[in-house]
Order: sequence, then C-alpha cells, then structure tokens
Amino acid sequence: MKLLLPLLLFATTISATELEFKTHYLFMWAGNCTSRMIPTYERQGMPWNFAFSMASQGCSCVIDKFRENYTHNELLSLSDEEREEQSLYYAQVCGGVTKEM
Repeated sequence: MKLLLPLLLFATTISATELEFKTHYLFMWAGNCTSRMIPTYERQGMPWNFAFSMASQGCSCVIDKFRENYTHNELLSLSDEEREEQSLYYAQVCGGVTKEM
C-alpha cells in the first residue's frame, strides 16, 4: 500500500502536466465565443435556446480545430489578425463551407 500511493501521485502529476489547454481557459474561450455568436442566430429568427445550441456547437468545433493544430503557447503567440483569420477559416471548415487543407 505504501508503494501504491506514491505511484498514484506520480501518475496524477504526469496527467496534470500533459494538459496543454487548461479547463478554465477552454471554459472562458467557449463562453466568450458562444456569447458573441448567439445574437447572429437570433437575428435570423432563431429562439435563444436553439441559438445557444448552434453557437456552442460551432464554437466547440473551432476551438477543437485550434487545439488540433496549435499548442497553447503557439496560440497565445498569434497576433489578433492571425487568430481572427484562423478562426474564420476553421468556422468555414466546421460549417462545411470549405474543406480543411
């Protein structure tokens, strides 16, 4: 039993250091994105609950595309213009407008 506890602590430490994007960062990113997108869907006549669902799905896809292609540090080092350009591209990919290169 004495050996098991240090091994569990070591395994937990390894897993924690492997998290490239922390939960709080992802939560804030998804929330901010969704809040910005909801009015776009509402202007199209969509009720709030459907607008929220569509916005959160789209934002989740875009965030996943960033996570697939950038480390957290690489993402933070992008300029605002680069982030916006990549966001628009990933939104088109997620929406099926264009194919991913």
